[in-house]
Amino acid sequence: MSFLAPLFFVGLAALAIPVFVHLIQRERRTVVPFPSLMFIRRIPYQSVERRRIHNWPLLLVRAAALALIVAAFARPFFHEDPVKAAAAATGARDVVILLDHSASMAYGNHWTRAQEEARRIVGTLDANDRATLVLFDGSVEEAVRATSDRGALTAGINAAAVTAHATRYAPALREVESLFGRSDRARKEAYFISDFQKSGWAEQEQVRLPPGATITPVSVAELETADVAVTGVGVARASFSGEERVTLTASLVNRGGEPVHVPVVLEIDGRAVGTKEATVAPRGSSAVTFDTFTLAEANARGVIHAGTDALPADNDFYFVLSPSRPLSVLVLQPNDASADASLYLATGLRLSQTPPFTVETVAESRATPASLNGRTVVVVNDATALSSPMASALQRFVTQGGGLFLVVANNTPVGNGSPILPGTLGGPVDRLSVRGGTLGYLDYSHPIFEAFKDPRNGSFADIRFLRYRTLAPAPTDHVLARYDDGAAAMVERRVGSGRVIAFTSTIDGDWNDYPKHGMFVPIIHETMKYLAQYTAPQAWYTVGRMFDIATPIAAMVQQGQVSGASGAARDTAGVVVTPGGRQVTIGGGGSTSIALDEAGFYAVRLPGMAAARPYIVAVNMDRNESDLVALAPAEFLASATGQTATVAAGESYDRNASTPEDVEKRQSIWWYLLVAGLAALLIETAWSNRLSRQRTPRTA
Repeated sequence: MSFLAPLFFVGLAALAIPVFVHLIQRERRTVVPFPSLMFIRRIPYQSVERRRIHNWPLLLVRAAALALIVAAFARPFFHEDPVKAAAAATGARDVVILLDHSASMAYGNHWTRAQEEARRIVGTLDANDRATLVLFDGSVEEAVRATSDRGALTAGINAAAVTAHATRYAPALREVESLFGRSDRARKEAYFISDFQKSGWAEQEQVRLPPGATITPVSVAELETADVAVTGVGVARASFSGEERVTLTASLVNRGGEPVHVPVVLEIDGRAVGTKEATVAPRGSSAVTFDTFTLAEANARGVIHAGTDALPADNDFYFVLSPSRPLSVLVLQPNDASADASLYLATGLRLSQTPPFTVETVAESRATPASLNGRTVVVVNDATALSSPMASALQRFVTQGGGLFLVVANNTPVGNGSPILPGTLGGPVDRLSVRGGTLGYLDYSHPIFEAFKDPRNGSFADIRFLRYRTLAPAPTDHVLARYDDGAAAMVERRVGSGRVIAFTSTIDGDWNDYPKHGMFVPIIHETMKYLAQYTAPQAWYTVGRMFDIATPIAAMVQQGQVSGASGAARDTAGVVVTPGGRQVTIGGGGSTSIALDEAGFYAVRLPGMAAARPYIVAVNMDRNESDLVALAPAEFLASATGQTATVAAGESYDRNASTPEDVEKRQSIWWYLLVAGLAALLIETAWSNRLSRQRTPRTA
């Protein structure tokens, strides 16, 4: 028998305690007071009773209890017969080699070392063993299915490459659980080769391994790493002499323990337009602002370069810049309307910066179908356009993806049956007798009102409506707002690829005080952006996102580069050229999206673009991959499986020889010794209490 913690046997010295207790005088003499003893010499009382053990069985029980408890803490175990241990470890194995090929594995020689470790594991396979090679980053891929062919496994390891995706360990653990669950072999072993990046264990998940299955972590991480990364870029725009001026600010972070001094270069369309020097403190961040430049071309490719180090993938940051393109709004108003009929609307729209709006107001008699060309939204401000020759042109405009805002007041005919009017229009309602009505319902789940769900962003409660038209929505129409009496205030209808919203009061302050209220401008902005189907242009995406063809189609239609509408995206075929040069067709009745798997620039070309610049999508790796702080392999394995790690990188992968800790853990002799020691203490307590009750004191 051996012990994992033999130093606990020092505690056997406590066996002297019960012996000492048994040698102490157990019976006290009764003291008899006697006067005048001051002249009598004191003679010490001696008794042989003090030096004799009275109850040997009780002493042995007490000593045994202490000895058993001390032996339990010493963690005893019996050595296993090597022959029997070898026999138990024989048999064919199912081996899973999990190889991390996420972006962080490109640091230094991490990937080379990981491949070497994987090849070493393949070298330990016997003829009857079979192994599966699984590559993982944010997802998992069975590169080589279960096979005994070492050559195929080695070829799969050699062919694997680092990706631009982020590290996620949970999918790999689920894959191990699935593979082991399907295995019919008693011996199941998995080897987890990674840099054990801490950020990859955000979604912690524990796997349930079948009996006999093990996971061995193999770390290629380094204790000290140094890396500088560009984490983002800020864009500030300003207009000067009719041109748009742009100022860029790059954000840097230093993950190392030493200060770094790096040159930071800004490139636009492959041409260096600025260079700055940056000093970043250890474990700190910094920002670099470049000189202002003029942006004239759409879809300009921008790159920030910040030196070079052991992880070059995060030293470059990709982005796309385009000049701000205003949304064109056409306002149709009655021929006899005053010049101020649309003043509040036009003034409010011109206040918008993101996006900017251009507003043109014309009398409906002067409007022609050609007036709708290049418009994103048309506002019919209490005009009769829905019953005029422009009605068919407006319907076609909306069907192709345009936005239409209808202000129905005095001039809109009752019962107008236009297919683009949301519902059936009735007569006016006067609320003068009660000093006007208010808005009693708003659909805060709708994009127009969503930002005002928080009362701190504004309130609609004190807007007074003295008059409004009744509008009975169709079952398929969506009521966005109602007055306090239940009448519809704003109703939406989808027509083809476009959107129509009807407002049943005025926007000139005649029937209400809405234009003079603080909520008028933000609601008008949100309404026009919603009708225009506007989405703010995204300067860059992160690897792993999906990109839909509707995004470049909507942008190019707005910029006038192609004809058509965003709603026809599924029928429009586009060709996407990846950063690696691969061409992928999306749309055209097939898949309308593509996964952004590489860092760099994706170029999108659509029919009718001719020699125009392609639409550019900039993609960057997840900036969390720059954080190379690693988990301890034992900590990771304990969190994921409850096991302890016994093999590190470069050590033997022979699992036949068990360590003393493994043997002791399987035998668990300490548990039985501890239970026996506690039982002995209970017996001793009951026995000593019984003897105490039977004892009769003696007097002298």
